[in-house]
Amino acid sequence: MITQEHIARKLGISRQLVTFALAGYPQVSKASRQRILTAAREMGYRPNPHARALQRKRTGIIALWIPDQISTYYSHVARELNRLIRRERQELIISEMSATEATQVLSSVPVDGVIAVDMPGQVKIFRQTTHAPLIPMVSMGAYGSPDTDSVQVDLHAGTKQVMGHLLKAGFRRIAHATFVHENEPQAGRWLAYQEAMLKAALKPEFIYYPLTERLRPATRQLVQAYIRQHGSPEAIFCHSDDAALGIYRGLCDLKLRVPEDVALVGCDGIEDIEYLECPLTTLVQPVEEMCAAAWQFLMKRLERPEMKRQNLTLKPKLAIRESSVLTARPAGTAGSQI
Repeated sequence: MITQEHIARKLGISRQLVTFALAGYPQVSKASRQRILTAAREMGYRPNPHARALQRKRTGIIALWIPDQISTYYSHVARELNRLIRRERQELIISEMSATEATQVLSSVPVDGVIAVDMPGQVKIFRQTTHAPLIPMVSMGAYGSPDTDSVQVDLHAGTKQVMGHLLKAGFRRIAHATFVHENEPQAGRWLAYQEAMLKAALKPEFIYYPLTERLRPATRQLVQAYIRQHGSPEAIFCHSDDAALGIYRGLCDLKLRVPEDVALVGCDGIEDIEYLECPLTTLVQPVEEMCAAAWQFLMKRLERPEMKRQNLTLKPKLAIRESSVLTARPAGTAGSQI
């Protein structure tokens, strides 16, 4: 195995100079750095990651906490963050985190930092453990944590955009399909929807579905049962695009047309919804910008542990497509029974 000592002997220079050159220290001249890098490449030198970790007191491993691995949106977040972290020659490990696991997850795999998505409860629990002062954390997503650096997406404001769009289009019986209830930490969309309906003197209507690994089939069946019992809303705003895809299929099963019979709006901005016969309107979350900001926050925190807390709020973008646009609403379709 070729070591830095071998390179130094071959070139007749000090081991320290080789170390500085391979680590990218600016005090090494360009000519010396190039000579050392060329020799290292020709000799087949490969850095030892374990030795590097000991030297830097870093593992080169970052943890990503997500609520589940069934959401297409969270998969998108994981891919984007992994791309950024690997570009810095570090590794990302992904954990689907429950509240009870928050105090145990770091016991077997030491990490340099944690980025938690939509997990304020788990972050709060973890911050109360003995590990917390030693592990830099950044929370990001719709539900940030006041106890950490945070990159938050304002889906409350985004939902107001959605509701403004639907109300302006003339829809009145607007339902919200969600697994979230009023007093839960994730209730930003729930609350903004209810506020908009009450402000318009309209009755809020909730279609609740379970959070399951088979979310699309579940929402497909549930919306059919709901409509058979309560009639069809004029429009449905969904907590996620995955739920919207299941509901879209369920409406098609009932021979209800989107948007002529029921307008449909999702949330997240996943690619799948653009490939339907009727592309879906959605509230697009700024995944790339969010991940880049969270990663920058974590790197700064690693370098300067005592720095002032970092916070950033991002806005989602309403992408209006065919599923919520009508030139004229057909008579007699609102609230129809199946």
